[in-house]
Amino acid sequence: VRLSPSGRDGAHQRCALHPAPSARPARRRSGSHAGAGCRPGPRGGGGHHMLRSLLLFVLGAVLCATLSAGQEPSDGTYMQLFKCVAGSARQQWDLSRVVNNGGDKTIRLKQYEDKCLDISNYGTSNGAQIWLYGCHTDDKEPSHQNQEFTYNTATKQFRSTLSGKCIDVQNNSTEAGSPIQIWDCSGSANQQWVYNEADSTIRGVASGLCLDAGTNTPWTPCATQPNQGYPFCNMALTPQQRAADLVSRIPVANKWRLFGNSAGNIPSLQIPSYQWWSEALHGVAGSPGVTWAAPTTCATSFPQICTTGASFDTDLWEQIGQVISTEARAFSNAGHAGLTFWTPNLNIFRDPRWGRGQETPGEDPYLTSQYVRHYVYNLQYSSEDPKRLKMSSCCKHYAAYSLENWGGNDRCSFNAVVTQQDIADTYFPAFEACISPAGAAASGIMCSYNAVNGVPSCANSFLLTDTARNKWSFNGYITGDCGAVSCVQNNHHYTNNSDDTCKAVLTAGLDIDCGDFLPNNLAAAVSHNAVSMATVDHALTNLYAVLIRLGLFDPEEVQPYRKIGPDQINTPSAQALALRAAREGLVLLKNEGSALPLSKTLGSIAIIGPNAMATTVMQGNYYGTACSLTSPLVAIKNVISNVNYAQGSTIQTLDQSGFEAACTAAKSSSATVFIGGITNDIEAEGHDRDSIAWPGVQPQLIERLTQCSKGPVILVVMGGGTVDMTAQRDNANVSAIIWAGYPGQAGGQAIADVLFGTVSPAGRLAQTIYPAGYVNQVKMSDMGMRPSSVNPGRTYRFYPGPVVYPFGTGLSYTTFTYKWSNTSVWSIPADLVHKNIGDESSFLTSPALASVTAVVTNTGKVASDCVVLAFAVGPDAGKNGNPIKSLFGFKRIFTLNPGQEATVTFPVTSYDLSYVHNNGSRASAPGDWLFEVEGAITKINVEA
Repeated sequence: VRLSPSGRDGAHQRCALHPAPSARPARRRSGSHAGAGCRPGPRGGGGHHMLRSLLLFVLGAVLCATLSAGQEPSDGTYMQLFKCVAGSARQQWDLSRVVNNGGDKTIRLKQYEDKCLDISNYGTSNGAQIWLYGCHTDDKEPSHQNQEFTYNTATKQFRSTLSGKCIDVQNNSTEAGSPIQIWDCSGSANQQWVYNEADSTIRGVASGLCLDAGTNTPWTPCATQPNQGYPFCNMALTPQQRAADLVSRIPVANKWRLFGNSAGNIPSLQIPSYQWWSEALHGVAGSPGVTWAAPTTCATSFPQICTTGASFDTDLWEQIGQVISTEARAFSNAGHAGLTFWTPNLNIFRDPRWGRGQETPGEDPYLTSQYVRHYVYNLQYSSEDPKRLKMSSCCKHYAAYSLENWGGNDRCSFNAVVTQQDIADTYFPAFEACISPAGAAASGIMCSYNAVNGVPSCANSFLLTDTARNKWSFNGYITGDCGAVSCVQNNHHYTNNSDDTCKAVLTAGLDIDCGDFLPNNLAAAVSHNAVSMATVDHALTNLYAVLIRLGLFDPEEVQPYRKIGPDQINTPSAQALALRAAREGLVLLKNEGSALPLSKTLGSIAIIGPNAMATTVMQGNYYGTACSLTSPLVAIKNVISNVNYAQGSTIQTLDQSGFEAACTAAKSSSATVFIGGITNDIEAEGHDRDSIAWPGVQPQLIERLTQCSKGPVILVVMGGGTVDMTAQRDNANVSAIIWAGYPGQAGGQAIADVLFGTVSPAGRLAQTIYPAGYVNQVKMSDMGMRPSSVNPGRTYRFYPGPVVYPFGTGLSYTTFTYKWSNTSVWSIPADLVHKNIGDESSFLTSPALASVTAVVTNTGKVASDCVVLAFAVGPDAGKNGNPIKSLFGFKRIFTLNPGQEATVTFPVTSYDLSYVHNNGSRASAPGDWLFEVEGAITKINVEA
């Protein structure tokens, strides 16, 4: 999204890139602000990429106002009324440009003169909120003059020159914490302001309070009377009971602003405002709820999920979840984050062009389901405090979301036409695993921009209520992706007025809007009887029940999580875990003649390529400010002193002028390592690829290096999505290929460790690497997984055609043999299989009917981890819509020494011995089921 930030979940409806959290732009350019009124930039070509590059500077913008008064407020800090604090930098304003003729009409913070009052998202409608943003007076686009105001000393009103509306206090409130907006000028006292030259404050006439740029109000609603005597502060009651009581006490006028991610305060109950939107995909990340300021200036940045998924290490995923939740709590305890983090992305990486595939574990539903079960559970739950959530995880994007902007299809208007068969065995399993009590029991769901079979996800009762809440027993809140509620009406045209839109989403099961559509329109919908107050209160109860489960209404002294401090951020153990994750996710695809590992006594080495000096590139998207980042070049220099570096080329341009310098380095070196691939300039939120070929002149540079290099040529390929490596695979002069994904803060060190044999690689591809021509065979907008007349099939489960490297590929510096300990054919009655796959059953709780045990032996000379992948091949595999094969188990074995043997036992359930039919129902499949590990086969016969 990108409400204006980007780094998270598409805040505005069409423009959505990722943020550089630490960047603080001096200005915002055309198209960088979106939200409800997002104006998409030019599609394709240099213009599109230039716009996206500009957006990267502002995506970290909408950081919420949880800073103390002494810290510089971030772009996107919402304005509020607040008690006047002497000397507060957040309340001292410079009006000289407004009151003096010839000024630029901006209102600026006196101590931070590049920060201007700004109407969010270029808003011109009643209720558009006012925030702080980098001044952009050089932007002359008429529709972008949202920072210009006039002041009338007679009426005491500030008027927007863009809309003609006045600066106004929401709901005519006179309470501290009340949001500031624009509204039709009426002359009412809540639109009257006085500038106090003595202390440079702007004070509301009605309230006497100051215009404030986000001074934080601590969460202590149950620390005072009369709240302590209310049931919502009674810890003996259930969260739902407490929330219901709380909601019953909220004045109606305060309820509407609780339906946006920047939720308003409740003055009568001493409940401050709350920012629901924080991010933590692979570490605490840039987002409206997260502030990067002392004492939380950085966070551990683990590899992007595409790399972490390739580790196939459930223990690693659990530990990463524990570390991220600890650091999230440290941020929250410092007042620098909320506790509702919108992670993970568990959509299936079904098409290699998808710009956000990097955020997912891969293309397989079983792998993704296992990832979320282990990761999400450890984000939320800990034995330290079994009564409360450590943080709240939000499973996104529900459902069938995997297209940004391709072929004229925009995610905000795209209708994903999905068969019931594909829904059941591809698109739904990971979500069930994420939210079901039998899985990870996540406390949040985000509905996606797209429609599913004609109904927008956020207005889809089948998805939100019938399936998530009723079938899967989801207990938590449901948010729309940022701007998705507006998309229901303005892009999908599912509704044609705001009353019907509010009704459609809330009755479907949505609880909160990331954006302003519900806050701005819900009161009218209720007054028009389109939405009942019972529906409003039901949604609010779901929301506050989660905040209660997080401990926000409980005394700090009874909560161990409240004691987590900033000293728990990026600890030595967290740094070691980030390095382990990066090492485990690297995949060795080719190693001719055992070219790797390189000797640490190598005389010299040439390091070539556009990603050799990568730092933030290694974080992928949805990243935070890393406490340290080591590029591959620096890490390699720590091993080999004689390093000859030349960039050779950029990622995308066609300039070959650097080839000669690259060849000179390669000719004089004992080995050449090329580090390239793709970056977020090519794949990102809001931007799908059209081609999966190498961008720019990288393949020509690689070919040139194979001709001029004195020693072996090794490729290290970064990127979430892959590129066609057919030529490099088949080129005998390319000795080795390593796929790195986006390996995080320790990525450079991990790459050096694998290149020089400090560790042996053991990662496995979690996605298929296709030839470039694959994308010409199927439209990205075709959501079908199975082959058809216009679709060759998707992923290893359904695509039978040629690939560059298949799912599961991964070499090591040693060799392994695999066999099954089960040699006889087992028989299981089909009735027994069918008994456990009815409508009320779940793959999460299906009992084992049998088990198969693999035996793995290290037959080489190097100690190494080994990833064991077990596949099921059923009767009529690859025919009539049946999968060619399906992953049903995996295990990472740690440090198997030469000659050492290990066994891995995989349970076999009814779900592993059945197929999903066209109507979405599952049935047993009589016949021989083959279970395969690296070519070793064992059988189970399902008897009819």
